[in-house]
Amino acid sequence: MDTNPGMDSPINFIKRVNFNPSFFHLAEDFPLDFNKPPPVEIIDATNTNAMYYLTIYPTKLSGVTDTDINELVKQIAGYTNKGKQVFIRFGPEMNGSWFVYGQQPTAFKALWSKIVTATRANPLTAGKVAFVWAPNFGTGYPYPGGSSSITKDSADYKTLDTNGDGTLDAKDDPYTPYYPGDDVVDWVGLSVYWFGLESPWLVNVLPTATAFDDIIVGKNANGYNFYDMFSTKKNKPFMISETGTALHEYILASNAAVAPGPGELTMKQAFWRQYITNPASMVSKYPRIKALCLFEWRKPEEQTMRDFRITNKTEILNAFLQDFNPVKSSYLLAGNAGVPIPGTDNGKPQTKSAAYLMEPKFIASLTSLWLLAFLVI
Repeated sequence: MDTNPGMDSPINFIKRVNFNPSFFHLAEDFPLDFNKPPPVEIIDATNTNAMYYLTIYPTKLSGVTDTDINELVKQIAGYTNKGKQVFIRFGPEMNGSWFVYGQQPTAFKALWSKIVTATRANPLTAGKVAFVWAPNFGTGYPYPGGSSSITKDSADYKTLDTNGDGTLDAKDDPYTPYYPGDDVVDWVGLSVYWFGLESPWLVNVLPTATAFDDIIVGKNANGYNFYDMFSTKKNKPFMISETGTALHEYILASNAAVAPGPGELTMKQAFWRQYITNPASMVSKYPRIKALCLFEWRKPEEQTMRDFRITNKTEILNAFLQDFNPVKSSYLLAGNAGVPIPGTDNGKPQTKSAAYLMEPKFIASLTSLWLLAFLVI
């Protein structure tokens, strides 16, 4: 959500939906800009035990010093020392071509490992921080034409050419070259969006009936099944690290309006009903999904202005709550600060604190309940 002055806040979000998300998202650059710390106070102001979900965008992969890393660990320790549990999503969508750190797997994995190792070595953060490895969904990979698209003269080109045919294209594995390793990854995640039927995503169209499933199992990514490859086979909890449906409002270059197609509510509802408000089906197919994060944001992206929000307009919000409230008990939500929140332990109702959510035993037993999160960017 847009937390700029006069815009939105976690408190206002909670008032709109009348429930407490399990965790809120904040972001910052790395190395740290000490003049722009994440405004964690806006989460604390909710007076809930919501966890911090912190995305860290590296501004460089080489030339990072031990001091830079230690400053980050010190910052995280400040959160855990006051009782907060923290998810760290470092360098998201690193397989994309739009971030300065994109498509540089060797340097990315090396820096990832250094940061995880340093965090785990600090007694204030050890066991209280979960690192989430979260690439972009593979449809359209390798996303040619981006500002950071890899070139053939790069030392990493051969690494990314996973089938060895001399060309980096849609036939290559969009995920594995970027995976830092089982020993330094706690959760795996994937950005899951409905933009339209085909790139460059300029038309508002109804999501296909299997749009969500197709992304998770890689139907449109040459069969690279992210869920199976990295959650099932590696025994990692799975987070839908960003998700939403894009309403294309207008073309950025010309300000020409984009036809609404089936309409904003119809499109967004068709997508959320495939997973968010259909938990029984989602969990039966993907039992290791433990968290999802709605992208509550409107922003210019690629060639269009896109609105992903579902709580800013009364009609859409009411439709979402009408679908969500009957299944809300299937979700694990935050409570008031210091108040335990309900959970399960091997299928038995228990009362667990937010801190317990990070323990492997709870993660392993979490089959009918999972965390519900909303991005705060």
